[in-house]
Amino acid sequence: MKIKVILFFFLIISQISNKVYGQLFETFLEHYTVDNGLSQSTVLCIFQDSRGFLWVGTQDGLNKFDGYRFQLYKYNPLDSNSISSNWINAMAEDNDGNMWIATQNGLNKIERKSGQIKRYLHDPNNPYSIVEDEIFGVVIDLKGNVWTKTASSLNKLSVETGQFSHSEHVSDYFSSAKSDKGFPMVIDEIGIWIGSPFGLIFYNFEYEHFKSYVSNASDPNTISDNFVTDLIKTKDGSLWVSTKNGFNKFNTKTKKFKRYYPVPTDLTHQSNSISSMFLSYDNNLWLGTSGGGLLKFNPTDEKKSSYKTFKNEPFNNNSLGYDYILSLCEDNSHNLWIGTDGKGLDKLDLKPKNFYLYRGTTGDEGIRLSSNVIGSLLLLNDSILMIGTWENGIDVLNRNTGKTFNVSDNGPSGKRIMGNNVHSLIMDSRGLVWIGTRNGISIYDPKTNLFTDVFEKFKFNFVPNLNKLRIYNLFEDDHKNIWVSTKNGIFRFEPDKNTITPFWSNFMDLNSLSNNSGIYTMQDSDGYVWVGTANGLNRYDYNTNKFIRIGEKTTGKNNIKEDSTGKIKFYSISSTYIYSILEDFQDGSIWIGTGTGLNNYNKKDGTFVYYTEKDGIPNDMIYEIIQDRKGNIWFSTNRGIGMLDKTSNTIRSFDVGDGLQGLEFNNGASYISKKGEIFFGGSNGVTFFYPDSLKDNPFIPNIVISSLVKTNNDGKFEMNVEGLDVIELSYNDQNIIINFSALEYTKPSKNKYTYLMKNLNDNWVPIGNRNFQEFSNLPPGEYEFLVKGSNNDLVWNEEGASLKIIVHPPWYQTLWAYLAYLLTVVTIIYIFISSRTRKLKQANQVLRMKQLAAIEIAKQKEELTVKNKNITDSINYAKRIQEAMLPSEFLLRKLLPQSFILYKPKDIVSGDFYWISEHDGRIYVAAVDCTGHGVPGAFMSIIGYDLLRSIIKEQKISKPSEILNLLDLGISETFSKNVNQTSVKDGMDISMIVIDRNHHIIEYAGAFNPLLIIRDNKIIEINGNRFSIGRTDDNDQKYDNHVFQYKSGDMAYIFTDGYADQFGGPLGKKMKQRRFRHLILTISGLALNKQREFLDENIANWKGELEQVDDILIIGVMLE
Repeated sequence: MKIKVILFFFLIISQISNKVYGQLFETFLEHYTVDNGLSQSTVLCIFQDSRGFLWVGTQDGLNKFDGYRFQLYKYNPLDSNSISSNWINAMAEDNDGNMWIATQNGLNKIERKSGQIKRYLHDPNNPYSIVEDEIFGVVIDLKGNVWTKTASSLNKLSVETGQFSHSEHVSDYFSSAKSDKGFPMVIDEIGIWIGSPFGLIFYNFEYEHFKSYVSNASDPNTISDNFVTDLIKTKDGSLWVSTKNGFNKFNTKTKKFKRYYPVPTDLTHQSNSISSMFLSYDNNLWLGTSGGGLLKFNPTDEKKSSYKTFKNEPFNNNSLGYDYILSLCEDNSHNLWIGTDGKGLDKLDLKPKNFYLYRGTTGDEGIRLSSNVIGSLLLLNDSILMIGTWENGIDVLNRNTGKTFNVSDNGPSGKRIMGNNVHSLIMDSRGLVWIGTRNGISIYDPKTNLFTDVFEKFKFNFVPNLNKLRIYNLFEDDHKNIWVSTKNGIFRFEPDKNTITPFWSNFMDLNSLSNNSGIYTMQDSDGYVWVGTANGLNRYDYNTNKFIRIGEKTTGKNNIKEDSTGKIKFYSISSTYIYSILEDFQDGSIWIGTGTGLNNYNKKDGTFVYYTEKDGIPNDMIYEIIQDRKGNIWFSTNRGIGMLDKTSNTIRSFDVGDGLQGLEFNNGASYISKKGEIFFGGSNGVTFFYPDSLKDNPFIPNIVISSLVKTNNDGKFEMNVEGLDVIELSYNDQNIIINFSALEYTKPSKNKYTYLMKNLNDNWVPIGNRNFQEFSNLPPGEYEFLVKGSNNDLVWNEEGASLKIIVHPPWYQTLWAYLAYLLTVVTIIYIFISSRTRKLKQANQVLRMKQLAAIEIAKQKEELTVKNKNITDSINYAKRIQEAMLPSEFLLRKLLPQSFILYKPKDIVSGDFYWISEHDGRIYVAAVDCTGHGVPGAFMSIIGYDLLRSIIKEQKISKPSEILNLLDLGISETFSKNVNQTSVKDGMDISMIVIDRNHHIIEYAGAFNPLLIIRDNKIIEINGNRFSIGRTDDNDQKYDNHVFQYKSGDMAYIFTDGYADQFGGPLGKKMKQRRFRHLILTISGLALNKQREFLDENIANWKGELEQVDDILIIGVMLE
């Protein structure tokens, strides 16, 4: 059957008369212009030094390129360390790595380590200076001598003497005619080959002689043209010589030239004007022309067909930037650099291509694809590839001849398909090709060589309407059933039974399909059918005829799991829109392509691992997934192709620069052959490759630390640190940025880096493709910055580069400062100890004096203690006398059963006292407050008590006012000595009542202290006179007598001022009379003993922690 298929397609393709060939790879050139930092667009010369830097000479400056930025060298008349001219003709490097630059105005030497520039200019007063300033070429001989070419001579700068010597030549050999980019020079063991406008010149070291080789039209063994533009010396000693009309191979032994013309039929053709040459690593000779573009010539095949032309294509940004080329250079990793005459610098990767492509072309040669927008792929055998396109049907490609045949919806009967948008192609186990379009399904049957509608081929019991319905995916399971994924459900075609089973979503049935838009279907090794929809992943079980929805969205911590290795896993899929599904043949896990990254589903624990752009995949939109024979996972995206190496868990990405058809790929367009060849289709053709044949770039790049940018209070400054081992910084340099490069130019954006800053961090820190590292506020100290880098294929330079960084502290943290601090501290300690010693001596002296004084004080204290004890004993004795003098509570209870006394002296003895006595049926009660308290008050109380006793008991005075008058007289007489002395201002305040219980009369007289009568819960206040006993000098002042008719049950209160004057309460203020009177009114209804207890507790609470300020005396009597 396979033979019939092949014969059929070959029969079809053989009917095509056009001669076509397969385009196997895309030529991709990168461009660098002034927009990328190049100083000027006319590139006169290119050179790569021994470190790996690329030097680019232009008409307006010299550029040093590290793959990321151009460092510019330009002439500055105010800076003697600048180059002498901006027009750069040639460059060379000596054995010490110093660069020699030939310019229009002098020779320049750029020191490798210091970066300093030394100029060599003609000095008319120095015969050992260079003879002329316009330098056309420069080379270095084996001894290190520097040779330069000027218009009239060849100059040698001796490495030993530092002086120039000159070899002049006759004017016939050189003329005033100038090249656009100087004259080429090549050195060998015996001399120097020099290109000129008048032939090839050789200078012999031994004989110091010039010999010229010029063109002779009648002699084909001479040079093709006299204007020599470039020279290349080969390993066999031959010399390639390019001219403005053809190029030549010169046999240095036979002295014969062999001429080559890229267009021999037209010697005036632009392709014959060769401006530059380069012999690449693979022995191809690259020719830059003046208008004819770039040519690749295979010297082993001298036929015309051995020339391959690269020219500018106006609508192809990946083509040559300009057809006028001035310079060529191949770098260490086999990139060809192309200097153009006004359009900047181009780069072409010469390494073997890993990726190949099929793309339709419009020229005379190339593949005739009907469309470059690819929707599906199917390899029928090694030779025949079916390519489903968008809008143009199927292109059947013979991969051996490059011929194609198109099948569309407008072909004749049996030779047309249902629609031109072909999204899925499969060959089933019966040998039939199923073709899914946007308008139904077609079947190609190799037995009949016919294309038919699926419903004409099979007589199914149920015919779904597939018109204008996109067929996203076709898949055959191990039951030989075909699963059809559409926008309106999934259909299972069973050709052997002629039945179709539809599957739709039912929101009432959780075991139905999650969404009607079916995108992708596949079957795993356990027999389950996996269906990806526009809203969820489903697994179908033939045994139960039910779907299980996998990885539905959950939120919160329950959605996350961390395994033993620290890997984060999720219980839901990253996105419910499923583009592709693949079972891993190694571990049985399921790979799912979504719009938010690549997902891996573990069947055992039901978890997902996400791979996103943060993990290094080229793009989160995953269209197609393929697993190669080694188990690596390949996937197409919107930004190229990604590959996950499961063994190393590393991700690599590939883009247009690697040879892909473009960045954007399409869903459904993938295929892997039985031999392991992988195909991906996108919006600009088909990319195909063998994963096992992919070759990594083996070049190990040199790592350089190029500059350091520091920021301090004065601004931002960049310092060149190339060649430096150590750099010193100040503590004021708050921020530094270290720039470094892996000098590998294939894809600098894919070069990777990792760094270590010793004394700051202990581990290597991977930073991806970032070629700088920033540090802020480094503490003073010594550090070592180490960096390692890789090329675009992760081939690492493990040696890397390093830079020692010393951050100097502020002056107050330097060694000298610390020594000064130490000296200061020692001095302070010495002064302190000396002072302390002196003070201790003085203190000891004082202590001895104090000890003597203490002995004296102790003696006096003992005497005072004795005296104090005697005084205290006396006071206590006085207290006993005073207590004995006062009426007893028994007498009070006897005379006034319904009464109480609250008596609280402030000190041991009191200045307050009370008086109670009875005479002639009348009861005398007094509450007296003598001036002061303590001992003075006690003495006054004794005097007062004795006077009252005399007045009442001996003189028989019964009227309260008269008693007070006589008491006042007695106090005054007691403290008066003679008429000439001022009387003592001591006295007493008193309330005195006389109770006549027979007539219910109470008489009262008072000095300041009032009488309070409580009747019917109201206060009746009777005030005494406002002058104290014994304190008046006016003998005419008399105390008033008050008579009051009381009722049984009335309460009478007399008191001193100690209670009301006590400080306390929340604010620490006096209680005062108003609050005291209110208190008396409040308690007047209580039993007499309760009243006393309440008053006692209340004054204690009121006083709190404060000291008692005065003696307290309150007498309460219920009148009967």
